Amino acid sequence: PFRFTALTRSCVVIPCTFQYKEDFPMTRGIWVKKNGGNVYHNGRSLVLDHFKDRTRLLGDLSQGNCSLEIDDIKPFDNGPFCFKAEKGETIYSFNSSCVFIVMKASEKPVMTPVPAEVDAGSTLSVSCSVTHTCPSYPPVFTWSVPTLTSEVRHMETSQGIYEITSTITFMVAGGDGVRSLNCTAIFWCDKQQGSTVQC
Repeated sequence: PFRFTALTRSCVVIPCTFQYKEDFPMTRGIWVKKNGGNVYHNGRSLVLDHFKDRTRLLGDLSQGNCSLEIDDIKPFDNGPFCFKAEKGETIYSFNSSCVFIVMKASEKPVMTPVPAEVDAGSTLSVSCSVTHTCPSYPPVFTWSVPTLTSEVRHMETSQGIYEITSTITFMVAGGDGVRSLNCTAIFWCDKQQGSTVQC
């Protein structure tokens, strides 16, 4: 994709593929800023100081996969970032496929609705979902109630955008009055967002 969204201080994975002749495999993948400087290079000393130890190539070049992970995204890490491949002394640039990163705030989790009235002692199942761009360190959910069962599902909804869903079953506590059920998503680097429903 030409534009990509990322959560500041989290990480982002930029999906990348390229085609090559099977008898002419690439020996090195490099990511650069379009205006100069290496964002990723397997020679650490050749990487811009700002990106040192924050980038890694996730893909297997022999499979034509050049996906890049940038960790601890800074507000000004917006690119554009471009991929280059090397075979010996020959360098192949893909400047027409550079990527911009657009920073966004962390999203609030979305909870499934619960019944307006429930009996004490009955069991309820509730799901909480949130999207993110960091499959290496997906958000972790915490709930405000003790759970009987808990299940987490992770899926890619579109290229580079992932959704993680936590589904719990819990027992409704006794007593009068309205109760709050809270789901909190803890993103990479301890960014938190919560959602609450009354039940």
